[in-house]
Amino acid sequence: MKHQPNLFFITALCLSAAFHVIDGFTSCDPHSTPLSRRSSTMHMLPPTLLSGIDDATTLLTRSQAITYPLGFLAAFRTGAAISVINQPQMPKLVNAAVGSTVLRLPTYGTRVRLFYPTTSEAVNDSNAVMAPYCTDGLQTSNGMARLVKFDALGLSFLLAHLANASSGCVADGPIHNTSSNDDEDLPLLVYSHGYGGNMDMATYFFRNMASKGIIVAAVEHTDGTASSTILPDGSERKFNEYLMTGRRQLTRRASELLEAVDFLPKELERIYATKVGTTMVGGHSYGAPSAIMAANGAAEDSRIAGLILHDPALGMGYGMLPPNGAKSKIPSVTYTSDEYNKAKVRYGDLTLHVRGAYHGNFVDAPLWAPSVVMRTLSLLIPAAGPSNPVEVHEELAESASEFIRNKNPASPTVQSGKLFEFIA
Repeated sequence: MKHQPNLFFITALCLSAAFHVIDGFTSCDPHSTPLSRRSSTMHMLPPTLLSGIDDATTLLTRSQAITYPLGFLAAFRTGAAISVINQPQMPKLVNAAVGSTVLRLPTYGTRVRLFYPTTSEAVNDSNAVMAPYCTDGLQTSNGMARLVKFDALGLSFLLAHLANASSGCVADGPIHNTSSNDDEDLPLLVYSHGYGGNMDMATYFFRNMASKGIIVAAVEHTDGTASSTILPDGSERKFNEYLMTGRRQLTRRASELLEAVDFLPKELERIYATKVGTTMVGGHSYGAPSAIMAANGAAEDSRIAGLILHDPALGMGYGMLPPNGAKSKIPSVTYTSDEYNKAKVRYGDLTLHVRGAYHGNFVDAPLWAPSVVMRTLSLLIPAAGPSNPVEVHEELAESASEFIRNKNPASPTVQSGKLFEFIA
Protein backbone atom coordinates (compact mmCIF):
# COMPACT_ATOMS: atom_id res chain seq x y z
CA MET A 1 0.00 0.00 0.00
CA LYS A 2 1.13 3.53 -0.70
CA HIS A 3 -0.26 5.25 2.40
CA GLN A 4 1.95 6.63 5.12
CA PRO A 5 2.03 4.29 8.15
CA ASN A 6 0.56 6.94 10.47
CA LEU A 7 -2.46 7.43 8.20
CA PHE A 8 -2.98 3.72 7.99
CA PHE A 9 -2.82 3.48 11.78
CA ILE A 10 -5.42 6.26 12.09
CA THR A 11 -7.64 4.48 9.59
CA ALA A 12 -7.42 1.23 11.54
CA LEU A 13 -8.21 3.02 14.79
CA CYS A 14 -11.27 4.71 13.27
CA LEU A 15 -12.49 1.43 11.88
CA SER A 16 -12.03 -0.23 15.22
CA ALA A 17 -14.22 2.44 16.77
CA ALA A 18 -16.85 1.83 14.15
CA PHE A 19 -16.61 -1.88 14.87
CA HIS A 20 -17.75 -1.27 18.43
CA VAL A 21 -20.81 0.54 17.14
CA ILE A 22 -21.79 -1.98 14.50
CA ASP A 23 -21.11 -4.97 16.71
CA GLY A 24 -23.43 -3.48 19.30
CA PHE A 25 -26.34 -3.62 16.90
CA THR A 26 -25.74 -7.00 15.27
CA SER A 27 -27.00 -10.33 16.48
CA CYS A 28 -25.33 -13.70 16.58
CA ASP A 29 -28.25 -15.53 15.05
CA PRO A 30 -26.95 -18.93 13.93
CA HIS A 31 -29.76 -19.18 11.39
CA SER A 32 -28.80 -16.09 9.39
CA THR A 33 -28.95 -16.48 5.60
CA PRO A 34 -25.86 -16.95 3.43
CA LEU A 35 -26.20 -13.36 2.23
CA SER A 36 -25.86 -11.82 5.67
CA ARG A 37 -22.82 -11.37 7.83
CA ARG A 38 -23.60 -11.16 11.54
CA SER A 39 -20.54 -12.28 13.49
CA SER A 40 -17.80 -10.24 15.08
CA THR A 41 -14.93 -9.42 12.71
CA MET A 42 -12.40 -7.85 15.03
CA HIS A 43 -10.21 -10.89 14.34
CA MET A 44 -10.10 -9.89 10.67
CA LEU A 45 -7.90 -6.87 11.33
CA PRO A 46 -4.29 -7.61 10.40
CA PRO A 47 -2.30 -8.89 13.41
CA THR A 48 0.32 -6.19 12.88
CA LEU A 49 -2.34 -3.56 13.42
CA LEU A 50 -4.08 -5.29 16.32
CA SER A 51 -0.93 -5.16 18.40
CA GLY A 52 -0.83 -1.40 18.03
CA ILE A 53 -4.47 -0.56 18.66
CA ASP A 54 -5.54 -2.94 21.42
CA ASP A 55 -4.71 -0.45 24.16
CA ALA A 56 -6.42 2.42 22.36
CA THR A 57 -9.62 0.52 21.66
CA THR A 58 -9.99 -0.60 25.27
CA LEU A 59 -10.91 3.04 25.97
CA LEU A 60 -13.99 2.59 23.80
CA THR A 61 -16.42 0.47 25.74
CA ARG A 62 -19.44 -1.04 24.05
CA SER A 63 -21.79 1.11 26.06
CA GLN A 64 -19.96 4.24 24.91
CA ALA A 65 -20.13 3.08 21.31
CA ILE A 66 -23.86 2.51 21.50
CA THR A 67 -24.43 5.78 23.32
CA TYR A 68 -22.52 7.85 20.78
CA PRO A 69 -23.03 6.00 17.47
CA LEU A 70 -22.95 9.08 15.25
CA GLY A 71 -19.58 10.12 16.56
CA PHE A 72 -18.06 6.73 15.96
CA LEU A 73 -19.64 6.38 12.55
CA ALA A 74 -18.20 9.79 11.71
CA ALA A 75 -14.80 8.47 12.79
CA PHE A 76 -15.26 5.47 10.53
CA ARG A 77 -16.19 7.75 7.63
CA THR A 78 -13.13 9.94 8.17
CA GLY A 79 -10.74 7.01 8.43
CA ALA A 80 -12.26 5.24 5.43
CA ALA A 81 -12.11 8.41 3.32
CA ILE A 82 -8.36 8.63 3.98
CA SER A 83 -7.85 4.96 3.25
CA VAL A 84 -9.33 4.93 -0.28
CA ILE A 85 -6.68 7.34 -1.58
CA ASN A 86 -4.77 5.60 -4.39
CA GLN A 87 -7.35 2.80 -4.45
CA PRO A 88 -8.34 0.40 -5.89
CA GLN A 89 -5.13 -1.57 -6.00
CA MET A 90 -5.07 -3.24 -9.41
CA PRO A 91 -3.46 -6.70 -9.31
CA LYS A 92 -0.44 -7.18 -11.54
CA LEU A 93 -0.41 -9.58 -14.47
CA VAL A 94 2.74 -11.54 -15.24
CA ASN A 95 3.66 -11.86 -18.92
CA ALA A 96 0.09 -11.28 -20.03
CA ALA A 97 -1.91 -8.53 -21.72
CA VAL A 98 -5.69 -8.12 -21.72
CA GLY A 99 -8.05 -6.12 -23.90
CA SER A 100 -11.64 -5.05 -23.27
CA THR A 101 -14.54 -3.78 -25.34
CA VAL A 102 -18.33 -3.50 -25.09
CA LEU A 103 -20.79 -4.98 -27.57
CA ARG A 104 -24.59 -5.13 -27.68
CA LEU A 105 -26.84 -8.11 -28.32
CA PRO A 106 -29.48 -7.59 -31.03
CA THR A 107 -32.78 -8.40 -29.29
CA TYR A 108 -32.87 -6.03 -26.29
CA GLY A 109 -29.65 -4.14 -26.93
CA THR A 110 -28.17 -5.90 -23.89
CA ARG A 111 -24.60 -4.78 -23.21
CA VAL A 112 -21.80 -7.33 -22.99
CA ARG A 113 -18.35 -6.40 -21.77
CA LEU A 114 -15.61 -8.57 -23.23
CA PHE A 115 -12.28 -9.36 -21.60
CA TYR A 116 -9.78 -11.21 -23.78
CA PRO A 117 -6.07 -11.84 -24.31
CA THR A 118 -4.40 -9.19 -26.44
CA THR A 119 -0.89 -8.50 -27.70
CA SER A 120 1.96 -6.93 -25.75
CA GLU A 121 2.36 -4.53 -28.68
CA ALA A 122 -1.17 -3.23 -28.03
CA VAL A 123 -0.27 -2.51 -24.40
CA ASN A 124 3.01 -0.82 -25.25
CA ASP A 125 1.58 1.25 -28.11
CA SER A 126 2.05 4.95 -27.30
CA ASN A 127 -1.47 5.60 -28.57
CA ALA A 128 -3.05 2.85 -26.50
CA VAL A 129 -5.98 3.85 -24.28
CA MET A 130 -6.75 1.85 -21.17
CA ALA A 131 -10.41 1.03 -20.70
CA PRO A 132 -11.95 2.47 -17.51
CA TYR A 133 -12.93 0.22 -14.64
CA CYS A 134 -16.49 1.56 -14.74
CA THR A 135 -17.76 1.74 -18.30
CA ASP A 136 -20.07 4.66 -17.48
CA GLY A 137 -17.83 6.28 -14.88
CA LEU A 138 -19.62 7.92 -11.98
CA GLN A 139 -22.98 6.76 -13.28
CA THR A 140 -21.91 3.16 -12.67
CA SER A 141 -20.34 3.75 -9.26
CA ASN A 142 -23.31 5.83 -8.10
CA GLY A 143 -25.65 3.04 -9.11
CA MET A 144 -23.67 0.61 -7.00
CA ALA A 145 -23.62 3.03 -4.05
CA ARG A 146 -27.40 3.53 -4.22
CA LEU A 147 -28.01 -0.18 -4.16
CA VAL A 148 -26.13 -0.78 -0.90
CA LYS A 149 -27.43 2.49 0.64
CA PHE A 150 -23.96 4.04 0.81
CA ASP A 151 -25.43 7.30 -0.46
CA ALA A 152 -27.82 7.47 2.49
CA LEU A 153 -24.96 6.73 4.92
CA GLY A 154 -22.65 9.32 3.37
CA LEU A 155 -20.30 6.55 2.23
CA SER A 156 -20.62 6.95 -1.55
CA PHE A 157 -16.92 7.85 -1.70
CA LEU A 158 -16.13 4.19 -0.96
CA LEU A 159 -17.22 3.43 -4.52
CA ALA A 160 -16.97 6.84 -6.24
CA HIS A 161 -13.22 6.48 -6.71
CA LEU A 162 -13.90 3.50 -9.00
CA ALA A 163 -15.29 5.95 -11.57
CA ASN A 164 -11.75 7.16 -12.31
CA ALA A 165 -9.98 3.83 -11.91
CA SER A 166 -8.33 1.91 -14.74
CA SER A 167 -9.37 -1.59 -15.71
CA GLY A 168 -5.82 -2.45 -16.68
CA CYS A 169 -7.18 -3.57 -20.06
CA VAL A 170 -6.42 -2.05 -23.45
CA ALA A 171 -9.59 -0.49 -24.86
CA ASP A 172 -10.63 -2.21 -28.10
CA GLY A 173 -7.29 -3.97 -28.49
CA PRO A 174 -6.93 -6.90 -30.89
CA ILE A 175 -7.73 -10.42 -29.72
CA HIS A 176 -4.61 -12.58 -29.51
CA ASN A 177 -4.61 -16.37 -29.34
CA THR A 178 -2.09 -17.20 -26.63
CA SER A 179 -2.30 -20.96 -27.20
CA SER A 180 0.88 -22.75 -28.22
CA ASN A 181 -1.28 -24.42 -30.85
CA ASP A 182 -2.30 -21.78 -33.39
CA ASP A 183 -5.13 -24.01 -34.60
CA GLU A 184 -6.75 -24.14 -31.16
CA ASP A 185 -9.80 -21.87 -30.89
CA LEU A 186 -10.19 -19.58 -27.87
CA PRO A 187 -12.66 -20.71 -25.20
CA LEU A 188 -15.56 -18.45 -24.23
CA LEU A 189 -17.24 -17.98 -20.86
CA VAL A 190 -20.58 -16.13 -20.96
CA TYR A 191 -21.14 -14.80 -17.44
CA SER A 192 -24.20 -13.48 -15.57
CA HIS A 193 -23.89 -10.93 -12.75
CA GLY A 194 -25.73 -11.15 -9.44
CA TYR A 195 -28.79 -9.31 -8.14
CA GLY A 196 -27.80 -5.63 -8.25
CA GLY A 197 -24.54 -6.34 -10.05
CA ASN A 198 -23.26 -5.14 -13.41
CA MET A 199 -20.75 -6.02 -16.12
CA ASP A 200 -17.94 -4.01 -14.45
CA MET A 201 -17.80 -5.08 -10.82
CA ALA A 202 -15.67 -8.19 -11.46
CA THR A 203 -13.34 -6.47 -13.93
CA TYR A 204 -10.09 -7.45 -12.18
CA PHE A 205 -11.30 -11.03 -11.73
CA PHE A 206 -12.29 -11.32 -15.40
CA ARG A 207 -9.01 -9.68 -16.41
CA ASN A 208 -7.21 -12.46 -14.57
CA MET A 209 -9.27 -15.11 -16.35
CA ALA A 210 -8.65 -13.48 -19.74
CA SER A 211 -4.91 -13.48 -19.05
CA LYS A 212 -5.11 -17.28 -19.10
CA GLY A 213 -6.37 -17.33 -22.67
CA ILE A 214 -10.14 -17.16 -22.10
CA ILE A 215 -12.64 -14.73 -23.59
CA VAL A 216 -14.99 -13.65 -20.82
CA ALA A 217 -18.30 -12.08 -21.85
CA ALA A 218 -19.89 -10.28 -18.89
CA VAL A 219 -23.57 -9.76 -19.69
CA GLU A 220 -25.32 -6.73 -18.15
CA HIS A 221 -28.94 -7.77 -17.83
CA THR A 222 -31.90 -5.58 -18.78
CA ASP A 223 -34.43 -7.15 -16.41
CA GLY A 224 -34.04 -4.41 -13.80
CA THR A 225 -31.58 -6.30 -11.59
CA ALA A 226 -28.44 -4.52 -12.81
CA SER A 227 -27.34 -1.70 -10.50
CA SER A 228 -27.44 0.48 -13.60
CA THR A 229 -27.30 -0.08 -17.34
CA ILE A 230 -27.51 2.09 -20.45
CA LEU A 231 -30.15 1.12 -23.01
CA PRO A 232 -29.67 1.49 -26.79
CA ASP A 233 -31.50 4.84 -26.78
CA GLY A 234 -28.95 6.23 -24.31
CA SER A 235 -31.28 6.25 -21.31
CA GLU A 236 -30.23 4.81 -17.96
CA ARG A 237 -32.16 1.92 -16.49
CA LYS A 238 -31.56 2.01 -12.77
CA PHE A 239 -32.01 -0.97 -10.48
CA ASN A 240 -35.72 -1.74 -10.23
CA GLU A 241 -36.68 -4.98 -8.55
CA TYR A 242 -40.32 -4.42 -9.56
CA LEU A 243 -39.70 -3.98 -13.29
CA MET A 244 -40.55 -7.67 -13.78
CA THR A 245 -41.76 -10.57 -11.68
CA GLY A 246 -39.11 -12.96 -10.41
CA ARG A 247 -40.00 -15.55 -13.03
CA ARG A 248 -39.85 -13.01 -15.84
CA GLN A 249 -36.52 -11.72 -14.53
CA LEU A 250 -34.99 -15.17 -14.59
CA THR A 251 -36.46 -15.94 -18.01
CA ARG A 252 -35.12 -12.66 -19.46
CA ARG A 253 -31.70 -13.28 -17.97
CA ALA A 254 -31.50 -16.83 -19.33
CA SER A 255 -32.61 -15.67 -22.78
CA GLU A 256 -29.88 -13.00 -22.82
CA LEU A 257 -27.25 -15.59 -21.93
CA LEU A 258 -28.45 -17.91 -24.68
CA GLU A 259 -28.43 -15.06 -27.17
CA ALA A 260 -24.85 -14.21 -26.19
CA VAL A 261 -23.81 -17.85 -26.63
CA ASP A 262 -25.26 -17.83 -30.15
CA PHE A 263 -24.35 -14.28 -31.23
CA LEU A 264 -20.85 -13.68 -29.87
CA PRO A 265 -18.89 -16.43 -31.69
CA LYS A 266 -20.15 -15.15 -35.05
CA GLU A 267 -19.58 -11.51 -34.08
CA LEU A 268 -16.06 -12.17 -32.81
CA GLU A 269 -15.15 -13.92 -36.02
CA ARG A 270 -16.62 -11.03 -38.03
CA ILE A 271 -14.89 -8.24 -36.08
CA TYR A 272 -11.66 -9.88 -34.91
CA ALA A 273 -11.29 -12.92 -37.22
CA THR A 274 -11.25 -14.95 -34.00
CA LYS A 275 -12.76 -18.41 -33.80
CA VAL A 276 -14.42 -19.46 -30.54
CA GLY A 277 -13.96 -22.98 -29.23
CA THR A 278 -15.40 -24.46 -26.05
CA THR A 279 -18.22 -22.30 -24.70
CA MET A 280 -19.49 -22.36 -21.13
CA VAL A 281 -21.93 -20.24 -19.14
CA GLY A 282 -21.55 -19.14 -15.56
CA GLY A 283 -22.66 -16.67 -12.97
CA HIS A 284 -22.36 -15.25 -9.49
CA SER A 285 -25.19 -15.39 -6.94
CA TYR A 286 -28.44 -14.72 -8.87
CA GLY A 287 -26.38 -15.07 -12.03
CA ALA A 288 -25.87 -18.76 -11.24
CA PRO A 289 -29.55 -19.78 -11.46
CA SER A 290 -29.70 -17.64 -14.60
CA ALA A 291 -26.88 -19.71 -16.09
CA ILE A 292 -28.46 -22.98 -14.94
CA MET A 293 -31.77 -22.05 -16.55
CA ALA A 294 -30.01 -21.08 -19.77
CA ALA A 295 -28.15 -24.40 -19.88
CA ASN A 296 -31.27 -26.40 -19.07
CA GLY A 297 -33.30 -24.58 -21.70
CA ALA A 298 -30.70 -24.72 -24.44
CA ALA A 299 -31.29 -26.69 -27.62
CA GLU A 300 -29.67 -30.10 -27.92
CA ASP A 301 -27.17 -28.76 -30.44
CA SER A 302 -26.24 -25.79 -28.20
CA ARG A 303 -22.60 -24.75 -27.90
CA ILE A 304 -22.85 -24.78 -24.09
CA ALA A 305 -20.37 -27.37 -22.81
CA GLY A 306 -20.36 -26.64 -19.08
CA LEU A 307 -21.34 -24.50 -16.10
CA ILE A 308 -19.12 -22.43 -13.78
CA LEU A 309 -21.03 -21.20 -10.73
CA HIS A 310 -19.95 -18.90 -7.90
CA ASP A 311 -22.10 -18.89 -4.73
CA PRO A 312 -25.26 -19.95 -6.59
CA ALA A 313 -28.41 -18.37 -5.11
CA LEU A 314 -30.42 -21.52 -5.78
CA GLY A 315 -33.33 -20.25 -3.67
CA MET A 316 -34.05 -17.69 -6.40
CA GLY A 317 -35.13 -20.26 -8.99
CA TYR A 318 -38.83 -19.50 -8.46
CA GLY A 319 -39.74 -23.16 -8.77
CA MET A 320 -38.25 -23.41 -12.27
CA LEU A 321 -34.89 -24.99 -11.39
CA PRO A 322 -33.59 -28.22 -9.84
CA PRO A 323 -33.18 -28.15 -6.05
CA ASN A 324 -30.03 -27.65 -4.02
CA GLY A 325 -27.72 -30.62 -4.42
CA ALA A 326 -29.03 -31.58 -7.87
CA LYS A 327 -26.78 -32.82 -10.63
CA SER A 328 -26.47 -30.98 -13.92
CA LYS A 329 -27.06 -32.45 -17.38
CA ILE A 330 -23.75 -30.94 -18.49
CA PRO A 331 -20.36 -30.83 -16.70
CA SER A 332 -20.38 -28.24 -13.92
CA VAL A 333 -18.25 -26.84 -11.12
CA THR A 334 -19.62 -24.84 -8.19
CA TYR A 335 -17.41 -22.69 -5.93
CA THR A 336 -18.82 -21.57 -2.57
CA SER A 337 -17.83 -18.98 0.02
CA ASP A 338 -17.69 -19.60 3.75
CA GLU A 339 -21.32 -18.45 4.10
CA TYR A 340 -22.71 -20.58 1.30
CA ASN A 341 -20.68 -23.59 2.39
CA LYS A 342 -22.07 -23.22 5.90
CA ALA A 343 -25.56 -23.17 4.38
CA LYS A 344 -24.65 -26.43 2.57
CA VAL A 345 -25.15 -25.04 -0.93
CA ARG A 346 -24.22 -27.70 -3.49
CA TYR A 347 -24.81 -28.08 -7.21
CA GLY A 348 -23.64 -30.17 -10.13
CA ASP A 349 -20.71 -32.55 -10.52
CA LEU A 350 -18.30 -30.79 -8.19
CA THR A 351 -18.59 -28.31 -5.34
CA LEU A 352 -15.45 -26.67 -3.99
CA HIS A 353 -15.47 -24.51 -0.85
CA VAL A 354 -13.07 -21.57 -1.18
CA ARG A 355 -11.83 -21.22 2.37
CA GLY A 356 -11.64 -17.68 3.69
CA ALA A 357 -13.76 -16.27 0.86
CA TYR A 358 -17.00 -14.35 1.33
CA HIS A 359 -19.70 -13.59 -1.23
CA GLY A 360 -17.89 -10.44 -2.41
CA ASN A 361 -14.69 -12.35 -3.17
CA PHE A 362 -16.26 -13.62 -6.39
CA VAL A 363 -16.33 -10.04 -7.66
CA ASP A 364 -13.76 -7.30 -6.98
CA ALA A 365 -15.25 -5.96 -3.74
CA PRO A 366 -12.21 -6.79 -1.54
CA LEU A 367 -9.97 -4.79 -3.91
CA TRP A 368 -12.03 -1.58 -3.97
CA ALA A 369 -10.52 -0.30 -0.71
CA PRO A 370 -7.91 -1.49 1.81
CA SER A 371 -8.71 -4.81 3.45
CA VAL A 372 -9.21 -3.16 6.82
CA VAL A 373 -12.12 -1.18 5.34
CA MET A 374 -13.74 -3.95 3.33
CA ARG A 375 -13.46 -6.54 6.07
CA THR A 376 -15.05 -4.20 8.57
CA LEU A 377 -17.87 -3.54 6.10
CA SER A 378 -18.37 -7.30 6.05
CA LEU A 379 -20.22 -6.85 9.32
CA LEU A 380 -23.02 -5.40 7.19
CA ILE A 381 -22.48 -7.01 3.80
CA PRO A 382 -20.27 -10.05 3.02
CA ALA A 383 -17.73 -8.00 1.08
CA ALA A 384 -14.36 -9.56 1.86
CA GLY A 385 -13.23 -12.71 3.62
CA PRO A 386 -9.96 -13.19 5.51
CA SER A 387 -8.16 -14.85 2.59
CA ASN A 388 -5.96 -12.79 0.29
CA PRO A 389 -8.36 -11.56 -2.44
CA VAL A 390 -5.72 -11.69 -5.17
CA GLU A 391 -4.94 -15.29 -4.26
CA VAL A 392 -8.66 -16.14 -4.29
CA HIS A 393 -9.05 -14.71 -7.80
CA GLU A 394 -5.91 -16.43 -9.05
CA GLU A 395 -7.00 -19.87 -7.84
CA LEU A 396 -10.54 -19.42 -9.15
CA ALA A 397 -9.25 -18.28 -12.55
CA GLU A 398 -6.72 -21.10 -12.82
CA SER A 399 -9.32 -23.72 -11.86
CA ALA A 400 -11.91 -22.35 -14.29
CA SER A 401 -9.31 -22.22 -17.06
CA GLU A 402 -8.45 -25.88 -16.54
CA PHE A 403 -12.13 -26.87 -16.46
CA ILE A 404 -12.99 -24.99 -19.65
CA ARG A 405 -10.14 -26.69 -21.48
CA ASN A 406 -10.60 -30.28 -20.27
CA LYS A 407 -14.35 -30.21 -19.42
CA ASN A 408 -13.67 -32.67 -16.61
CA PRO A 409 -14.74 -31.62 -13.08
CA ALA A 410 -12.87 -34.60 -11.62
CA SER A 411 -9.54 -33.42 -13.02
CA PRO A 412 -6.92 -32.84 -10.29
CA THR A 413 -5.92 -29.58 -11.98
CA VAL A 414 -9.46 -28.22 -11.49
CA GLN A 415 -9.38 -29.02 -7.77
CA SER A 416 -5.76 -28.17 -6.98
CA GLY A 417 -6.13 -24.71 -5.39
CA LYS A 418 -4.61 -24.37 -1.91
CA LEU A 419 -7.75 -22.62 -0.69
CA PHE A 420 -10.09 -25.27 -2.08
CA GLU A 421 -11.89 -27.78 0.10
CA PHE A 422 -13.56 -30.66 -1.75
CA ILE A 423 -17.21 -30.84 -0.68
CA ALA A 424 -19.03 -33.02 -3.19
